[in-house]
Amino acid sequence: MLVSTRTQTMALLAVLIIAPLSGCLSGDNSSQIDCNEQEYWIDISEDSPYPGLGCESGPSKTIAITIFVYKDNDGVEWLIENEHILEGIELINSVYNPHGINFIWGEIIMISEAFPDVNDDNEGEAGSIGNSSENGGDYGDGVSVNQLGEKFVEHYNHNNVNLVMVSDGWGAYSMFPWYNQDYYVTFVRASTFNSSFIPAHELGHFLGLYHTHQNHQNTGSDSDLDNALSWSDEWVVPTEGCYRTGDFVCDTPYDCYTWCEEDISCSASDLYNPNPKPGEESDFPQCTTDQHNPSLSNLMSRYGDRQEITDDQGARARYFIQFMVENERNGNQLILVE
Repeated sequence: MLVSTRTQTMALLAVLIIAPLSGCLSGDNSSQIDCNEQEYWIDISEDSPYPGLGCESGPSKTIAITIFVYKDNDGVEWLIENEHILEGIELINSVYNPHGINFIWGEIIMISEAFPDVNDDNEGEAGSIGNSSENGGDYGDGVSVNQLGEKFVEHYNHNNVNLVMVSDGWGAYSMFPWYNQDYYVTFVRASTFNSSFIPAHELGHFLGLYHTHQNHQNTGSDSDLDNALSWSDEWVVPTEGCYRTGDFVCDTPYDCYTWCEEDISCSASDLYNPNPKPGEESDFPQCTTDQHNPSLSNLMSRYGDRQEITDDQGARARYFIQFMVENERNGNQLILVE
């Protein structure tokens, strides 16, 4: 039996909505002015390809999350308690609230079925899309939509963010917003939802943010962002080339992560693997900070301390929220909470 509790009450709003931010810095940072919704969320130009790049802050907008909770692999206990869901959303908001983006619990769908077991022998046959191409339960595999059952399809919300709590063993990942999809879903592990920044990271992908090491091999050439007209008629070709390479924002440093040896002939293993096992040492010298100095705290990196996004990343996320609000695709069109 499926129980659906739609919770968009004033109590939750009081807990999770932070008062709208106001104030904006002028171009020369010499005086403070108010950034209105148009400036902070909508206006773009060749010099400012994402809205509000010159703003310190502006009015916030709220997005509701539809959360799917299954039973554990044995079909006995729910994967997560409501209290931990609220704590997890607060952690997510600690990243996005400073950039005018707020998430709330919109509705929860409790599905009295066991979540698919990653260790099932037939797991690969159902179309997993994770790190392994083999059948079976390799850690980090991704569960596919067709494994979620009819009740997921029935209760999928075409106007909210849809988030599925998965059991341990399955990977966390999110559908990017500019691909044509029937279901835009974010998958995160229930066991660490209230203690990890990974859910915020995966929602970053839903908001149009790439990994900081995206297109790491193309250090000096234009990226595929020139093809953005395929998903947005409003995109402009930016003046600054750094908005056209890498992760398409200018204030995230170059990051080659595990591919630095191939890309810039030095190793960055001290950043992501400070205690290598025998035989894992690199034959290349460690990169100097002049060669490679990525942010180790950036949410969209793969390093251990990720917990924040930059102003440019926040502006790009606002851009894609506005895009998803203004554009309908396969029945999906984001509706903000008033």
